[in-house]
Amino acid sequence: MKNLVFYLPLYYPDKENFFRILELLDQEEAGYLELGIPVFDPFMDGAVIKDIQKEILTRNITPEDVVDTLEEIKRRFRFKVVLMTYKEGVEHFRLKEIPKELYHGFLCVDGDYPPETFPNQISVLSKSCDDHSLSTALEHNQLFAYVVSGEGKTGSFESLPTEYIEVVKRVKSLSAVPTFVGFGIKSSKDIKEVMRNGADGAIIGTEFIKRYQMGGMDALAAYMEELKEAV
Repeated sequence: MKNLVFYLPLYYPDKENFFRILELLDQEEAGYLELGIPVFDPFMDGAVIKDIQKEILTRNITPEDVVDTLEEIKRRFRFKVVLMTYKEGVEHFRLKEIPKELYHGFLCVDGDYPPETFPNQISVLSKSCDDHSLSTALEHNQLFAYVVSGEGKTGSFESLPTEYIEVVKRVKSLSAVPTFVGFGIKSSKDIKEVMRNGADGAIIGTEFIKRYQMGGMDALAAYMEELKEAV
């Protein structure tokens, strides 16, 4: 599962089970953890993730907690870590001060930072990006290109859109960085479809969380078994 990215908010559903989920990802050899740093207004995310982030922020998590968590992840697990947040999260949790060796990439939906501020800054790429925008977004990112399947909020797609197909082709004509598709990825069928259409991998967020909500660790373990069929 080296070509799959799994999104999980920090300390969801709680600190103990957060690390149990990470143990499962490591056991199944997931390639990446997209670690959601919570904010009060995650405007690109759907209701599932919004509600989770608001609840997490009631726990008074500190910038030091974020660093301690990244240190533990680095010590215990093999997958790569991408910090995902908004400007609000960058400021509140002082993410600029985190040692760069503790994570591999950074995605801020509404922020634009000099390349030296964060390693491998990942932009969300869609059909509205022209070639110049795509080239600029990929210039300082050697981790993976994040192409959205269609324009909308996370968790808002009933079926997998096809808008990504042309974007994937354009990204691959401009860069050798692996191209992953996110938004609306739910099943091994979806993963196979985006890879058949040129993607190198996929990003799974809301569906991963929903599976946990439906049945806890057993449901997540069964879901990971399902996804193995695709990769």
